[in-house]
Amino acid sequence: MSRRIAFGLAVSLVLLTACEAPPQRGAVAPEPPPPQAHFAQVTAHPDDDLLFMNPDLAEGLRSGNPTTGIYLTAGEAAVPDQAGYSAARQEGTRASYAQMARKPNEWLRGTMPVGHGRLAEVDALRADPDVKLVFLNLPEDANPQPGPHALSRLRRDPALTVTTTVPAGAAVQHPQLFDRRAVVESMTALFDAFQPTVVRLQDDHPDGRYQANWVGVNNHPDHVAGAALAKEALAAHRPRALSPVVLTYRDYNVADTPSGLSDEDKGTTREAFAAYVPHDVFAHGAIYRSWSDNSAYRWPRRGSWAARSEGGAVQAFSVRAHGLVRWTRTPQGVWSGPEPMPHPEPLRPQVSLLGEDRGQPVLVAQSEDGARILILRSDRSGTWSRRWEVVDAPGAVDPAQNGPPAAAVDADGRIVLAVKNAAGAVSIRRELSPASLRWEPWTDLGGADVQDGVSIVPDGGVQHVFAATRGQVLHWRLPRAGAAGAEVVPIGPARPAGALAERDRDGLIRLLVRTDRNGELVERTLTPQGWRDVPATSPGPGGIGDPVAAGPGPHGFADLVRVARDGGGHVHVADRAGAGWTDVGGAVTDHPAVVVEPNGAITLIGIGFDGGLVVNTGAQGSGGLRFAGWRPAVVPPAASVAAAD
Repeated sequence: MSRRIAFGLAVSLVLLTACEAPPQRGAVAPEPPPPQAHFAQVTAHPDDDLLFMNPDLAEGLRSGNPTTGIYLTAGEAAVPDQAGYSAARQEGTRASYAQMARKPNEWLRGTMPVGHGRLAEVDALRADPDVKLVFLNLPEDANPQPGPHALSRLRRDPALTVTTTVPAGAAVQHPQLFDRRAVVESMTALFDAFQPTVVRLQDDHPDGRYQANWVGVNNHPDHVAGAALAKEALAAHRPRALSPVVLTYRDYNVADTPSGLSDEDKGTTREAFAAYVPHDVFAHGAIYRSWSDNSAYRWPRRGSWAARSEGGAVQAFSVRAHGLVRWTRTPQGVWSGPEPMPHPEPLRPQVSLLGEDRGQPVLVAQSEDGARILILRSDRSGTWSRRWEVVDAPGAVDPAQNGPPAAAVDADGRIVLAVKNAAGAVSIRRELSPASLRWEPWTDLGGADVQDGVSIVPDGGVQHVFAATRGQVLHWRLPRAGAAGAEVVPIGPARPAGALAERDRDGLIRLLVRTDRNGELVERTLTPQGWRDVPATSPGPGGIGDPVAAGPGPHGFADLVRVARDGGGHVHVADRAGAGWTDVGGAVTDHPAVVVEPNGAITLIGIGFDGGLVVNTGAQGSGGLRFAGWRPAVVPPAASVAAAD
């Protein structure tokens, strides 16, 4: 049972703010302290994070890093006893967080101000007060009291006001009025107070092919509206250090797609949800297992956000809550950054850096609404243009249904783009000539039921395009002009949960397919004679998302290097088909990038839980690849002084 006592978090925050001395004129502002890792997730209802953000959520809690769950609605639905039902759901959330953190289910319950006299309930886990739950108790979508779709209507109508639900025994014991501005300001106040470095959100642009029962939104309306309002709050948030990383998770439609989670990951989510279920009379039925046994990022970063240039320099780009930043490593190995980069509009998280195979690096990004592909070019001196080139994405009634672009450079030096279009097929577009700023029209390659995550692999004068559907993997061969029809790549009885293609040092193309068979990895090799008859298989690497891979090139000492991130964020590598995974130590958010050094060594690049860039270099050892361990790419000034002392 939870123990309800008052605590002085809100008073402490107010006092700390009031006691900050104003800066003196002419004084040099002190360097901000190094950021402390802090996870925060914003969800519409109690249980959304348990079902859709695991195993990341549970493993993040077990890492010992501060974690804050923010719940926008009371989850009261249209039941007769709304106060009792919402209180029970919140009690289930407390029980589940205690289970995931492996601590006794005892909580300190109090309040904190969130602007203009409004309060939020804040519960802190007694055995680990860095684990907190925040309840705003806005009306849930089905609540008839303010009328249906209250949160959605708040998002659309700035003049609308709604009254909060008061759960039984709540720390905030009186109803409160909220309008749209108050909701955004409250979340901004929470972000400013807790300073998260990684923010998890729900899906505000769901795939329109699924969940048609949610008419018009293809998802629970509270999920969509809540995520959109949270993004607005993040834009107003004032981070003291780095802008946070944002991870967006798919919701109900994970039930409609194959799951690549390992059995261990599924067990983590099931255990967390099992602690919640006794408190929610409606949380029963097979449908819940279809959600708990799958998890997916809406816009995964994949592994192409860092690359080495011809001269040996390395650049890495990261889309954050407040835009785009870049880190740079000199050929001598010295990192600098993060440097804010100009960007004309909000971007999706996935960016592709084309660098090692061309003299002038090119960055390929996509607008958040999916309507435009944005290209930024660098000159040979390494100076980036401040003007983005805009390439219209394939036309669609809802451009948000366009998937992230894959990009490559063909034998003529032209950029080639491939996307899953809004119709669920694959479209490609080529430059007319290198750096011409002119493009051929989009060509529809066909296909159906294609999922996000298209791959392009150059092969002389031919480009190979790969895309996974929910039942098979499709492959197109694209000569310099025109295209051949799709072939189905045989991968055995399993269904694909994602696919990635890369070139090995022997010049052959390797296709890696994550499957719904405990996340097992199936690997096929494309030779000049066709696909090798026997596919290689590897154990499931675990975690959310596809593995990444890199071919070491002519000086490499290893085969194609496969890199995966498990449910705890720990990075694993395998340097040959069918090999087991080796944990290289440490943990990162989302997908790491891989850079092959001139001497054949492998450098893994990731974003740490504190939001900073971390690197880990591996060389050939007696038992294969040996990695030195993760370290910050750039040591913050305060950390440098502490180390010197």
